[in-house]
Amino acid sequence: MLALVCLLAVPAIMWLGQSALLLAAGLPLRVRISAEDLPRGFHGVNRAVTNVAFAAALLGYPLLRGQSPLTYYRRFFPVTDARPAEALFGIAASVLYLALLYLAWTLTDNVRFRVRHTPGRLLQRLAGVPPTALFVALVEELLFRAMLLAGLLETLDVRIALPIGVVAFAGAHYIRPVKRYWTFPGHLALGVLLCSAYLLTRALWLPLGLHAGGVLVLMGTRPLVRYTGPAWLVGASIFPYAGAVGIAGLLLLTVNLWLHFGGCP
Repeated sequence: MLALVCLLAVPAIMWLGQSALLLAAGLPLRVRISAEDLPRGFHGVNRAVTNVAFAAALLGYPLLRGQSPLTYYRRFFPVTDARPAEALFGIAASVLYLALLYLAWTLTDNVRFRVRHTPGRLLQRLAGVPPTALFVALVEELLFRAMLLAGLLETLDVRIALPIGVVAFAGAHYIRPVKRYWTFPGHLALGVLLCSAYLLTRALWLPLGLHAGGVLVLMGTRPLVRYTGPAWLVGASIFPYAGAVGIAGLLLLTVNLWLHFGGCP
């Protein structure tokens, strides 16, 4: 349960940092984690506190186990038997599924693609997509699969560890206030996909590829796409997997993974 404690330390550190900034700004303390009314000059410090919280959990967990972070996390990236190719499989699967989803929605006029930026601005935004996708996927996979799920599986049955890992992953996206909370089932389905990918391979190559591929497509299309269909069908904003079709697609992809990789080793 040490992994769960380390994960819970993240919002605790974020809240403590926020509280210090609120006091420094002469604002009242609050339970909710939100930087919306902090002075503009404090936003950079608040982001730094968030990064420190993630780093503290990721580095502190293996150290508390008596291992160096490099030694601990390296075992989740085996390089024998062409295992890194699982990342390419994951990227291809995510890109293919989302491409088919957007194609179906475009043909039925549920989404529309249109260039809304100057060429220079569009290229600038798109250039940052690949490194951002890789960074986001890597941090979240290290935190929620290599640390949390792997740690839970050491002491708990998979039937208990898996739901905890899925709910923790989904819930983490709602620690800060968001515009929509009905998207939570979509995050649960995404958690099922990524946790299953880890269970099937006991490595991070596959979930990392799936995660990075999904972020790549969603961020890459964001400057171009406008959702015109009903939210229950197509989701909202950059969460197309929050709609009924998106959730069905995530579950279908999960089934495909189980069929392809042949069950939990």
